[in-house]
Amino acid sequence: MFYFTIFAAIALFATVSNGLPTKSKMNEPERCCISSLFSAQISTSSGVKLPDGTTFSSYGYYNFSYDANRGLVGMKGVSFSVPKQEKSNLRIIENMKSGQIYTFDEDSKQCYKSINPIKSYSCIPDSAIYLHSFAYGYGDKQIIADTWLIQIDNAVNYATVSRDGLCVPLTGNNFVSEPAMISAITTTDFTPTVDDPSIFDIPAECNTAV
Repeated sequence: MFYFTIFAAIALFATVSNGLPTKSKMNEPERCCISSLFSAQISTSSGVKLPDGTTFSSYGYYNFSYDANRGLVGMKGVSFSVPKQEKSNLRIIENMKSGQIYTFDEDSKQCYKSINPIKSYSCIPDSAIYLHSFAYGYGDKQIIADTWLIQIDNAVNYATVSRDGLCVPLTGNNFVSEPAMISAITTTDFTPTVDDPSIFDIPAECNTAV
């Protein structure tokens, strides 16, 4: 049931049709939009309450690519269940226009189809509440980051983005009521390009997945 835990991991990076930055209020940093094309490394920790009432938790790290022009998110990496530490080698592809997610287990060669229940965004919206700012790094190697509280439908996200013009989504802490889940995301190794376009290729096994 590991595929339930990737919804929140994708949410911070997906897009909406009217993704435009809005004018910042007085004494607030400028609101921004993430790059329409990038790759990064992300690590995630997630917990979810499954439909049968049981809970499932996982930790994972992934190569992550985002292409707003094609409307695609791609992830490839490793997930570990908690506390059993069962390892899964996963590929995850989302069509952002339809919300369709394909989760492919490279060990079992099984593909799972699901719909992302979280309404997503690419810009810090006008409704976001500015919380605080701080610096990543040390000495003269610092990046200023801003944290915003974003509430959309049944999801609450504390999103931290860089203030360097790239609007890098550095961290996200997501809380969703239905399905009940929490997720934390950290982004590193950001580049404003797609390193490997094949990350968006849907495995053949997913063509017959229900």
